[in-house]
Amino acid sequence: MTDAGDRWRPAPPPPAATVWEPGADRAADRVSPAPGPQPGHDLPGDDGGAEEARTGDRGRSRRPPGGLRRRWRRASSGRRLVSAYLAVVVATALVSVALAPGQPVYGDRTPWQGISYDDLREEPTATGWSIDLGTVLAPDTPAECLRYRDEPVGAGRVLLRAAGAWTYGFANDSDCGSATAGVGTRLALVDTADGDVLWVHDVAEDLAAAGLSGPAEVASATAVDGSDLVLVQARADGRTVLITLETSSGETRQRTPPTATVDSEQFQASGRVVVSGWQPSEGAAFRYRLRDVRHLGRILWEGSGSVEGQVLALPDRLVVARSTSTVQIGLDGRPSTWRSDLDDLGGYVVRPDAVVGPVRGVDRGFTAVGLDGATAWTSSPAASGAYSAARSCLTVTDLGDDRLSCVDWRTGEVRWSRPADGASSADGLPGQTDDTVYATVSAPGDGPQSVRALDGATGSTLATIPLPDGAVPVAASRTVGYALAFGSSGGRSTLVAFDLASGDTLWSYAGQLQVATWAGSFVEVDVDGVARRLVAPSPEVVAP
Repeated sequence: MTDAGDRWRPAPPPPAATVWEPGADRAADRVSPAPGPQPGHDLPGDDGGAEEARTGDRGRSRRPPGGLRRRWRRASSGRRLVSAYLAVVVATALVSVALAPGQPVYGDRTPWQGISYDDLREEPTATGWSIDLGTVLAPDTPAECLRYRDEPVGAGRVLLRAAGAWTYGFANDSDCGSATAGVGTRLALVDTADGDVLWVHDVAEDLAAAGLSGPAEVASATAVDGSDLVLVQARADGRTVLITLETSSGETRQRTPPTATVDSEQFQASGRVVVSGWQPSEGAAFRYRLRDVRHLGRILWEGSGSVEGQVLALPDRLVVARSTSTVQIGLDGRPSTWRSDLDDLGGYVVRPDAVVGPVRGVDRGFTAVGLDGATAWTSSPAASGAYSAARSCLTVTDLGDDRLSCVDWRTGEVRWSRPADGASSADGLPGQTDDTVYATVSAPGDGPQSVRALDGATGSTLATIPLPDGAVPVAASRTVGYALAFGSSGGRSTLVAFDLASGDTLWSYAGQLQVATWAGSFVEVDVDGVARRLVAPSPEVVAP
């Protein structure tokens, strides 16, 4: 309560919030001069003698001393209130303008590729939830013989299975030769928020139900976009079976009859489209079978392709190259002519609405075709070389000419082209909330490497990120980028974090055996096969 005799005073402008601390000394170097006296300008309140000396008596208009004070006293209380508020607004704006250039800029878009990663600005500890993976996925198998594979199933859930250490490039210990036979048939779905194991399913039981009893192998297990299904390709006794599991429960929905496993076997899945292929004999054209993932037991189409075996599964159709043309087969099983030749594409990146790839036989330039094969654009021949995907463009690295280019996904125009400066590749990072492109530069020999963060719109260098030799950038949160480096285990078991605005290293965490990203969470697997979530000691939130 304010006494009637007290004079009202407007609240002073709030103090400037410290939004970001690391690298503040370097950020200060980029701060624009704050409003204040500048060379050649008089301060308000100066006597203006210099200006009067230049203009003489022309336009001289001095107000009587104390005029401003008398006008303030004569002003109504409402006018005084408005004036006071305006003063507060102006002062606050000046503070914001002065500080803004010194503050780091982070992205505010949705996470690229749909998964949001933990924003760990402090070195984490392995004190989150824990799961004994050996017990869940490979009981009675020595922990040192195992590594673990993960597949995201939407946001916050991950599909896990065990694999022999040799599958990661490690030589098996003498005791691991037979211990890992048949390992990997168990699948587990884990909630990464609290570490709950939602279900465990042993694919060996499905193979046994299909009449197969030999050592089982899971060739692939992936979540199907747009459905509540996991698609599994499994083998035993020289036969292959396709299986779908309910993501909600882990129960088997369908499986196909066993078919012979051959060296030339092909398998692709995209959306509802599932295709299996094989070459009946050397020099013969490949044969293909098309299925709908929701009805695996029914073959929608079976037909021949080419000797080279060029085929592409798109979310709503199968594209098959033949010797004289390319056909497309929809989920109704009806073939029709595709409006391009799949053989003309020397590789490709599949986008939601287009297939983008280099023009085969020309080696200069890229083309994009719609899902029906109609040409959408062809880029300038100036863009050539190894290619990869970033958020807003196709990145093209020409090692011969040392050029790095950014080809717009929508138009095919070369948005920018610049010297690669030794970069061997350029990519986007899963989870990033801006369109930065990360170009990796390796030092000669065994020296360290660096990653240059480039503006996705202009190609200009935003920051240089030092990394240990062999480190690979793997993900980004809103303010932190992450790379996996080699550790004492011989694998990439060290997690390195860097600030996305400055490139400064924030911390490095050395895991015991394996460090992985599980659907946006970071997890360490120790030598006993126990997985623990990495969490920050105290949450540090950087304001938008």
